[in-house]
Amino acid sequence: MRLVRHAAVAAALATIALPLLASTAAADQYFHTSHAALIPINGAPLQSGFVNDIHAQGPEIGAEERYQLNGALPNTTYTVELHIYRGDPTCSGTFFTRQTVTFTTNSAGNGQAGFTFFAANPVPPPNPVESGIIWVVSTGGVPQYQTACVPVTLGA
Repeated sequence: MRLVRHAAVAAALATIALPLLASTAAADQYFHTSHAALIPINGAPLQSGFVNDIHAQGPEIGAEERYQLNGALPNTTYTVELHIYRGDPTCSGTFFTRQTVTFTTNSAGNGQAGFTFFAANPVPPPNPVESGIIWVVSTGGVPQYQTACVPVTLGA
C-alpha cells in the first residue's frame, strides 16, 4: 500500500514538473545565455569585466543583461551601449545603437549594473533574425571597453 502511495505521489509530481521543464527549454530556444568578456580599448585599465546576456523570452521579460567591471578607473561613470548589427551575425556591416544603463565604479574601480528588456510579444518571434551585438562601455562619450561580436537571434 505504501509503495502504491509513493508511486502515485511521484506520478503527480512528474505531471506537474514536465510542463515546467518544457517551458524552461522553450525560453532559450533561439539564444543561449552568453558570457562575453570586456576587452580594454587603447590601454584602459581593467582587471576583468564581462557582459552576461540572458534571453528569457517570457511573457514579461524578454532579456536580462548584467555588466561587471573590476579594476577599471575608480569613481568613474560609465555608459553601456549595444551596437546591434541586425541581420549580420558577423558584426561587419551597419549597426544601430541602443543605450541601456549608466553606472559608477567605486574607489577600487569596481562596478556593476543590470538592464531588463521587457518582452514586446508574449511568445517567441515567428521569424527570428540572426544578428550580432557588440557591447561598448564608455566614459565621457569615449569607448573604454567592448566585447567581441556575439551572434544573437532577434525577433522579426
